[in-house]
Amino acid sequence: MTVTALEEFLTDARTGNQARNATGALVYVDGVIFQIIEGDKDVVRKLMANIGSDSRHHSVKVFHEAEVDVRAFESWSMPYLSPTAEQMSMWAGLPGTATVEKLLADARDPHRVPQIPVNALKALA
Repeated sequence: MTVTALEEFLTDARTGNQARNATGALVYVDGVIFQIIEGDKDVVRKLMANIGSDSRHHSVKVFHEAEVDVRAFESWSMPYLSPTAEQMSMWAGLPGTATVEKLLADARDPHRVPQIPVNALKALA
């Protein structure tokens, strides 16, 4: 993905999220996009359906879905982070995974996934 394409994608996501009262973060690691999306359950599910049918996306997967009392990214429409795979592994509480493929395999543990937004938020602070 080019920088220009990523900037356009972020602009679209931020505009759409603000209109839908959705919050979250976009994490771009070695050509793979991870999105954290927060909001009303129906809104988030519709967003996921839209993302899944958008030709710019491939292999869309939901790693974790949960109801929360407080949003982690309440004041953010869509911040952007670009950590290394190793940093992302640390956010997930994994031992220094070096590749995105390994991270994706290891991050399927439902106990690890909720750590990622918390640690992403710390990285933004």
